[in-house]
Amino acid sequence: MPLELYHPGLEGVIAGETNISCVEGEFLYRGYSVADLADGASYLEVAHLLLTEELPTQEQLADFRSVLWEDAELPESVLRFVHDLPLHVTAIDMLRTGVSLLGNDDSQQDDLIADAGISQAMRLLARVPLLLAEWMRQRDGLPAAEPSPVLSYAGNLLLMLTGEEPSPLAEQALTATLILYADDALTPSSFAARIAASTGADLISSVTAAISTCVGPNFSQRYSSVQQVLSAVDTREAAERWVKYRVGESLPLPGFCPTRDAWSDPRAALLERWCSELAQETGRQHEEEIADAIEWAVWETAGRSPSLDWPAARLFDLLGIDRDLHLALFICGRLAGWSAHIIEQAEEGDVIRPRSRYRGVERSEFEPLKDRG
Repeated sequence: MPLELYHPGLEGVIAGETNISCVEGEFLYRGYSVADLADGASYLEVAHLLLTEELPTQEQLADFRSVLWEDAELPESVLRFVHDLPLHVTAIDMLRTGVSLLGNDDSQQDDLIADAGISQAMRLLARVPLLLAEWMRQRDGLPAAEPSPVLSYAGNLLLMLTGEEPSPLAEQALTATLILYADDALTPSSFAARIAASTGADLISSVTAAISTCVGPNFSQRYSSVQQVLSAVDTREAAERWVKYRVGESLPLPGFCPTRDAWSDPRAALLERWCSELAQETGRQHEEEIADAIEWAVWETAGRSPSLDWPAARLFDLLGIDRDLHLALFICGRLAGWSAHIIEQAEEGDVIRPRSRYRGVERSEFEPLKDRG
């Protein structure tokens, strides 16, 4: 019998090829530096790049924005769903079901991804922020904050989620964050989306599959865990004590790579700049000083680098966004990447079906029911 290798969780196994993003070496989207995109592009430019494989011209971007603006309306059935939700339902649970419901009212629900994928992706980009804002207003009893045609995609997200027009710095900071979250190669959520698409599922169903992977605690607690650390540590001395205790007890370090030798995420360093500038704008420099102390203590004690979640959780707080919405903002950013993966998988046409290795009982003799007592 030939030697068969088993890789738990498919760790290190190449399960597909993609032209969308590269996370080895320099971080790239369609060959463009993610650092350059985060520094100089809008989120919709990056969404256009991921979906169509090219950066838009000014005219193409204007057309892209115009289509999104026309699609920015929630069906009545989805509005009823949001208004009838119990108060304990989380934003991520609402999005999982709400996005699925959007598929029921989609005019291209039965079309192939090759024909409808980009159009459906654009409708999700237009409607998911509205869905999130409607849920928050309904939960908190807040007045409606309608999107503005003069604000960017990120600016309108902030307007609808905070009720206030954002400062230029806040708008730029969230734009950079959405771009950095737009894709990350073959993560569990993107893989789930590709598995669904490989079976012939439509784009909205495939996005729903991706969102479903974000519901469990392994993913959903990534921001709250960082926030708990920042709430518990309030001095540099406390930062050092906290890190030494966690490392000594072999406990997780939320917001940091899991091992000393883990690859350092270059996106985290890019967001640090925005955290620093927002802290100055909002008068919250002390919070950033404590975060820097924790980061330094982790590096000195454990040699671990921060993940993107470490600055992102702080940045969302500095932007005044309800902590219950932080994971939902990740989804808003990742919609473009998920959609691009779904379209790419549909074009390839291969069904994703890996093998499993049986490890149960070798052979059991069957007994009829009457003989089993």
